[in-house]
Amino acid sequence: MADTFGSDTEAGQERSDFRLGALLVEPDQNCVSNGAQRHRLEPKVMKVLCVLAGRPGEVISRQELIDQVWGVEHGADESLTRAVSLLRSVLNTDKDLHSVIETIPKRGYRLVAEIGEVEEPSEAPEPAAPLVEEAAPFVREPWRRDTNISPVRYVSALVVLAVIMLWTGVLIGRSSSSAVAVPEKSIAVLPFENLSGNSEQDYFSRGLSEEIRTLLTQLDELKVAGRAPPSVGTAEGMDAQALGKTLRVSHVLTGSIRSDQDRIKVSAELIDTESGYQVWSHGYDRLLSAQSLFDLQKDIATDVAGALSVSLNVQEPNRILGSDTHSLEAYNYYLSAREADVFGMGDRSEMLALLHKALELDPDYGAARVTLAMNTGAQAWNASTPAEASAFLAEGRAMAEEAVRLNPDLAQAYTALANFQALDGDWLEAGRDNRIALERSPNLRVLHDQTIFLMRTGRVEEALSIAQRGQSSDPLNPDRAATLAMAYALLGRHEAAQASLEHYWTLQLPPGDWDAYAWTIEMQAPQTVESLTALCRRLVGADPSLRPLLAPVIEALPDTGAALRAVGAQFESGAGAHPNRFEILAALAAQLGDPELALRIWRHELEGTRLRLMRVWGPVYADMRRLPGFADLMTGIGLPAYWREFGWPDRCRPAGASGFDCF
Repeated sequence: MADTFGSDTEAGQERSDFRLGALLVEPDQNCVSNGAQRHRLEPKVMKVLCVLAGRPGEVISRQELIDQVWGVEHGADESLTRAVSLLRSVLNTDKDLHSVIETIPKRGYRLVAEIGEVEEPSEAPEPAAPLVEEAAPFVREPWRRDTNISPVRYVSALVVLAVIMLWTGVLIGRSSSSAVAVPEKSIAVLPFENLSGNSEQDYFSRGLSEEIRTLLTQLDELKVAGRAPPSVGTAEGMDAQALGKTLRVSHVLTGSIRSDQDRIKVSAELIDTESGYQVWSHGYDRLLSAQSLFDLQKDIATDVAGALSVSLNVQEPNRILGSDTHSLEAYNYYLSAREADVFGMGDRSEMLALLHKALELDPDYGAARVTLAMNTGAQAWNASTPAEASAFLAEGRAMAEEAVRLNPDLAQAYTALANFQALDGDWLEAGRDNRIALERSPNLRVLHDQTIFLMRTGRVEEALSIAQRGQSSDPLNPDRAATLAMAYALLGRHEAAQASLEHYWTLQLPPGDWDAYAWTIEMQAPQTVESLTALCRRLVGADPSLRPLLAPVIEALPDTGAALRAVGAQFESGAGAHPNRFEILAALAAQLGDPELALRIWRHELEGTRLRLMRVWGPVYADMRRLPGFADLMTGIGLPAYWREFGWPDRCRPAGASGFDCF
């Protein structure tokens, strides 16, 4: 291997600096500036711009752009769309470049701005005022970290977020006056510091830390906090005691990694956050190979467990399970993909490509296969047709089944399979596989999958309890906050749902804003005709592709009868190709007082895919659930057999020998 850590450095840009209208483009620096502001782009976004600039005025097909920039088959189409959108957001800041990248329907894109060369100065220029560098939106590459984000900024954001969360009571669903106790037997694993002198290997240091954290979740008595943001462990001005208070743990594990040719050296340290004293430390020096890395992870986790057994009486494990590949290259690709998944530092297409590379090197790599299964299935959320969604889900289920076969000890393989089984209507099998996963390892990822599954079955109160635990253990994970917001909304706790939603927006990088997910949550609360009209307009503003769907409804309001006729007409016509179209129409029908129409729409949606099934348990559909047809729909889906074995949902109860009523 040319590079032991498989860092996949970006190919050098072929273009020198050039002018785009009044903008200066510096490909080698991945920067675009206008003399006052400097925007930094991700390498692949810059490469898209360079390909277009190489042939100005010429239409370049989407496929050619994908081939030149990504060179992968899996999911790059979505990345190209996002890259063009991000370029427009930067380039259109110049008023003279209002249409710099033009979309040619069914053909591709072309650059319509004038390209100019950068003149070399004849003599040394006067020192210019420093440019204000503005961080533009970007698509992160999974194996890279934005080196311009300082550790101090990360920790400052961490502290501010912690204060906000404690103030609003979002963490555990209580008021801000409630005391938050630090569990005695608890630990946070901080990202290990990379001392190798190559920032492109940061992903490896963080990945190793994350793997050790996962191994520690196998200790039944130990509460293991969710992942800490990158660079927290090396932040200036934040000692172990402050970190312990922020992350609410009694101990932190930190360390450093240095690679030297064919060897890897790791220093690990366990610190008591109350006293600030070191409990344990050790240095490890190993040959660099896949097996030695997995042994190293297990050795560190076992040694930490041994140290905690002395200070906290944590029972040492009989065994700690490690990774399941012998390919160092495959492991590196998996760590890169996992960083995108865990830290939100990449997009799904890059993650899928990296996981496919890992499996090409080791087809029997169970952990990589289950991660690929989950992300393959997740593409069904954005499918435009039920057939397309079903294809993604079928592919994901086959991968999850194979992951269970390859690694029967991998807990998340069972929860992944359980969610696919549920979406296929195999609820009993899904319930049993979830039970197996919890027996294997009730870690945060398993519990998150369990939360989604329980909400689909209507057991939302139980799901909320698990979601609150996940948020408490992993307070800086946006997925936890989003799931908690949905659970609150489905239970009619609208203020708590809104607080969790706002918390979710603050955790996104870059920070998010009102979107279709927020609309779904707000539609569970009672709406007036005026507020409903405003929400519809706001949704179109957030997603202009929904204008054809919602324009007739908006035009008909405030006449509720006319609006309902418009909803019905849109449903009967097929409602276009937007993934959320039927969910949106069903919520409008329910809010406008026609539960029969809402049920007809949901029946059509659930016959295609059950991804959005959890929505039917919200308060807006209370009248719909009382209709006899709703019980028939749930019977057709196959849920009653699951309920009788595993527990009835919050909104349904058994009636007679085989019937049930919902409310």
